[in-house]
Amino acid sequence: MTAIRTGCDLAAVQDVLDGIQAHGDRYLARVFTLRERADTGDDPERLAARFAGKEAVVKLLRPTRTDAVPLHDVAIVSDEHGAPRVELSGAAEALAAAAGITSIDVSLSHERGLALATAVALAER
Repeated sequence: MTAIRTGCDLAAVQDVLDGIQAHGDRYLARVFTLRERADTGDDPERLAARFAGKEAVVKLLRPTRTDAVPLHDVAIVSDEHGAPRVELSGAAEALAAAAGITSIDVSLSHERGLALATAVALAER
């Protein structure tokens, strides 16, 4: 049976700025992959959109209370045309495989201090 899964999230750009100001590279390294940082140039608005994207994907994967999905296991990177693309590893990849999810689409937006993301996938189990 095929089921549509969705996830969405809203993030404040100020929260990302606060994390960077309080913890600098330690915060950036804990939350974002090197590829995400390179794709965004560490721009707080674009990073906030990626953070929202990560959260939207995790919601779509539906982890249980005992599942830990580190933020690094979900990367929102830019494809060759600049569109956002989801890359999974570790626990996130395992949850997707268990649900029969082979591809996740994500849409990102940011404006007036807020970043929004929506993720969609087909689950085959």
